[in-house]
Amino acid sequence: MRYAAAVGGVVLGLVMSASADAQTTFERGWIDVNLGVAVAAEDAFSMRASGEIFSEQADFGADYSLPRGASFDFGGGVMITPIIGVGVSFSGTAHEDIAMLSARIPHPRIFNVYATDDAPTDQVLQRIESGINVQAMIVPVQSPHFRFRVFGGPTFFRVQQDAVTDIRYEQNYLLFLPVNAIEITEFDHERIEATGWGFHGGADASFFFNRVIGVGGFAKFSRGSVDLENTLATAVGDNDFVNVKAGGFQVGGGLRLKF
Repeated sequence: MRYAAAVGGVVLGLVMSASADAQTTFERGWIDVNLGVAVAAEDAFSMRASGEIFSEQADFGADYSLPRGASFDFGGGVMITPIIGVGVSFSGTAHEDIAMLSARIPHPRIFNVYATDDAPTDQVLQRIESGINVQAMIVPVQSPHFRFRVFGGPTFFRVQQDAVTDIRYEQNYLLFLPVNAIEITEFDHERIEATGWGFHGGADASFFFNRVIGVGGFAKFSRGSVDLENTLATAVGDNDFVNVKAGGFQVGGGLRLKF
């Protein structure tokens, strides 16, 4: 009986020791630092406004393009088990391009005689997006030198946009003849911002030189939407907003740490 109890004690001790070893054989924390390329969730968006000039409707517009830009991502977290973890990352993207302006102005004296013009801005306008990403992490494949992860969760977006607030033009016309022409000459702009919620998901593959330091690459898709102030409408006395998509696709790589 004493022999059986002793054997049982040894077995229990081995089980407890194995359990403790299992809890210490995986790195509980990680830190990622990435640089990359970003493709915006939408290629372009527009702001439009109308107002009364010379007792008729005048129209103004600004078309914004969002070409491929740069991105960064910094984050970290903790593994709850060797396979499942939670974390948070902070991401940012930047896109810049000229905007295309348009105006349609009536004749001062003759009804329904309009002049139109289109012109690009003489400087680039920026879209800067930042996101706080709360992540659930799953590690289906890992070894001492390789780790593959998939992740996803909610994202809080902050969008900053350089937006046109005023379009100025010169008008030439003949007072009593249907001759009317305009030329867009200048514009004003300001940086506006809006926030909103969305989601993200992606994957990461990393190679480690030792137990702590490595490099990796990632791909991430995110999507949300925010309501930006229509600054052209504000200029003519209207309170209007434009719903734009936030997020997009990012790919890149950088430093990996685990501890």
